[in-house]
Amino acid sequence: MEEMMENQADATCNVILAKFAGAHMGTFDSRGSKDNQLSIVRLEARRAELLGKMQRFRDQGEVLCRVAEDLPGLGRRQEAVGYFKRARKIAEAHGFFSVECLWCFGFGKLAMEEGRHEEGLELMRNALVCVPLCEEKDTIIELDVLHAFIDALFHTHAIDEAEPLVARFLEVAKAESQKQKCLQISEFRSLNASARLHEVLCTCTPCLEPPHTARPLQATKADSVSHRYHHTRIKTHALVEPHALARHAGGLKRPRGRCALCSTYCTTTRQQCKTTPMSAKTCYVKLP
Repeated sequence: MEEMMENQADATCNVILAKFAGAHMGTFDSRGSKDNQLSIVRLEARRAELLGKMQRFRDQGEVLCRVAEDLPGLGRRQEAVGYFKRARKIAEAHGFFSVECLWCFGFGKLAMEEGRHEEGLELMRNALVCVPLCEEKDTIIELDVLHAFIDALFHTHAIDEAEPLVARFLEVAKAESQKQKCLQISEFRSLNASARLHEVLCTCTPCLEPPHTARPLQATKADSVSHRYHHTRIKTHALVEPHALARHAGGLKRPRGRCALCSTYCTTTRQQCKTTPMSAKTCYVKLP
């Protein structure tokens, strides 16, 4: 590589560095070797300096963000913060929304990993706002931001904020698959997010008690996220047919039960079956 770059113009050296970094990236994706990851960081950091020298500041900011995202995997979080700050200065100085989006997105993920949830969510919100303002319309960036942001919202139990984003995620991912004429991994991720949201909505019930009193175990969507692993998981057909305990505008609605003796449908738990003679064994509704 050094022989190829000798006595070459800066633009040619940039292309050579990008090619070698791409080769290491392909090997890292297939093998997961840290040596390849370290080589990627070194090459991309060198590219960032070269791009700054060429005054291609938008490309420099994007490369700095990519380097910063790889550094935590090598145990160099403090260096990652420094690279993110450099990218932020470039975005503020030159007004590049793409760089602003990338540094907010990357630094937000880093904050979430370190337990600074409020800061991480706010940064990801800023990244999502910057997506439609980017200089080049790149659907991949929007999909990455939506995937990480929705996952962070589920992690922090912010289900109300996640609901509209899941619908947007499904729409953008489906459009990307149609554009590429094959199923993309982003569409599978969007379906997984939709299934997670559906599970939460199916296992929650509206809170019918005042806020100052003790609430039921799963009175809210946030509670249902915390306790969903303690209950039987929703069956596959629930993704097509809404569960009876899903949210309703008119309040709580119980599922219809079938009488164990006479197969009569009733709507109230343990309601006595009217068709059973009083002399017979007492008949109560048995919920499915």
